[in-house]
Amino acid sequence: ANLIAEHLQVIAKKEKITLEPAAAHSIARGAEGGLRDAESMLDQLVAFCGEKIAESDVLNVFGFTSEQTVSDLTQRILRGETPEAINLLHEQCEAGKDMMRLMANLIAYVRDLLVFKAKPDALNQDVDPQFQRSLAAHAEQISTDRLLELIDQFAAAEARMKWAPNKKLHFEVAIIRAIQSLGQATLDEVIEKLGELRDGGRARPPGAPSVQPVAGIVDAGRREKADASKAGINDPGYSRVRVEEKSAEVDPERIWQDVLAKIPAQKGFVRNSASAAHVLGIEGRNFKLGFAAGDKAMMDILSTPANRKFIETLLHEITAKDWTLKQSVGEELAPRNAVVPEHSIGHDFKNEPLIQEAIELFNARVRP
Repeated sequence: ANLIAEHLQVIAKKEKITLEPAAAHSIARGAEGGLRDAESMLDQLVAFCGEKIAESDVLNVFGFTSEQTVSDLTQRILRGETPEAINLLHEQCEAGKDMMRLMANLIAYVRDLLVFKAKPDALNQDVDPQFQRSLAAHAEQISTDRLLELIDQFAAAEARMKWAPNKKLHFEVAIIRAIQSLGQATLDEVIEKLGELRDGGRARPPGAPSVQPVAGIVDAGRREKADASKAGINDPGYSRVRVEEKSAEVDPERIWQDVLAKIPAQKGFVRNSASAAHVLGIEGRNFKLGFAAGDKAMMDILSTPANRKFIETLLHEITAKDWTLKQSVGEELAPRNAVVPEHSIGHDFKNEPLIQEAIELFNARVRP
């Protein structure tokens, strides 16, 4: 978009036309990457507006919505301001703005937010500095997973709007649903909160070790470092290589049993899922687990980003080495019985204090 805007400024200068930078960016954005379309739009604006073209002229002639308006609409959605977001949509509709194009602009803005969070400098050639500051402010208010949800919701709404006679209605519903979804807790957030409730609301201090490393590995590293000093070897890589050799000799079954022992009681789903796993071995830095075909649901639970990171953290703390958890389903593997707490048999779980606190916290109800 920046390249097209610069090209339009060159044309305007040669034709002795005053073209505001914001107007050039609006034309480039409306042309959607087409240079020929942008030049054609500039010709139409000259015919309608004369030799001085402002951003408002571009917006009025083609029915576009300004970048600032799209940014304001996104800000109100992220803040959960439903009435304000709906009012802004009504203002744009009464001003004759194209609802389909406004939805496309909103999706494009959320997409830019997603790219900005992944790589902030990736949009340097596409957006101006002021627009980048707006993206930076909004990127701090929402996570990547939430952005992906918003894109899916708005894309589905755009598909419905395409053939609907009342496009504003579907736009309003999309905004309300988006705000409601942002206010709902995700499964990972619920599990984390339940864990805090089980611990009595006491969070582990940052940096406090929760798992002790395997003594053999750490002691081996200390011994190798001492041996290297005695031998006059000052290469820091000497002890590191020897420690890695020692760690490669560690039994993966033993490591996994240590992991199972360190999974806290409040993470019952994680512990049951991990208990169903078969240790397939170690391949480089990959810790390989296998599940029977009937235990695929257990693998799915262990494969969520939060649970996978939790297991990899335990592996690192136990072995003092970074691991990547690799999971697969093996038809030849026999299913393992999940660990079922004794008190859960014949016990009314709804009366447990933890469940009651969760129901009150999330304003939920248990269905039969």
